[in-house]
Order: sequence, then C-alpha cells, then structure tokens
Amino acid sequence: MIRSMIEADRSAKYDVVEAASGENAILTVEKGPPFDLILLDVEMPGISGFDACRKLREHGLKTPVVFVTGRGDLKDFNAGREAGGDSYLKKPIARAALRSIISLFTGGSVSRA
Repeated sequence: MIRSMIEADRSAKYDVVEAASGENAILTVEKGPPFDLILLDVEMPGISGFDACRKLREHGLKTPVVFVTGRGDLKDFNAGREAGGDSYLKKPIARAALRSIISLFTGGSVSRA
C-alpha cells in the first residue's frame, strides 16, 4: 500500500526498496545504496521494526527512520523514539501525511527501504 502511494506521487521520482522482514531490512540498509529515508513497520516478520532500528543505530546509521504501524498509544510512540526512530506514522496512512513526512525528512527527493 505504501509503495503504491509513493509511486503514485508524480511530483517527484522515488526509488522504493522493500524488505520482507526485520533482518532483511537491516541487510538491505547495510548493503544497499545510501537511503534518504527509511520507513519501518513496527510489526515485521522476524525482529520488530523497533529492534531493527536499534541495531541500525548501533551500527552508526544516521538516516531518518519513520515507524509505520497500527499502534497509536503514547507508549508505542515513546518506544519508537527510544529505539532511535525520528517519527511515527499511524495506519491507516493518509496520502497527505505520507507526503508530509517524506518532505519533512528529505526535502521531497528520496530513496526508501
């Protein structure tokens, strides 16, 4: 769903890279090209998005990380911040909210995992 929303935005070109699990997300980010923004689902197969972010930050990743999740409690938002996340998008995601987050962290030109 997020991929289709991003690709439907014709105002900018986006390269979208997907990972099927928390472990795969870590490998993709570590071995891939530099990313401008990382969107991580909190509930991914394998390790959680929170744990994936924590591991990436431990390896020195400075790229902004935005968590995407259906969880909306303040404790979940705080857990994301403690894991090293920069922001949080709650599902269902409005197209305008996604555009706003992308613009906020990238100035509008991004590559994503």
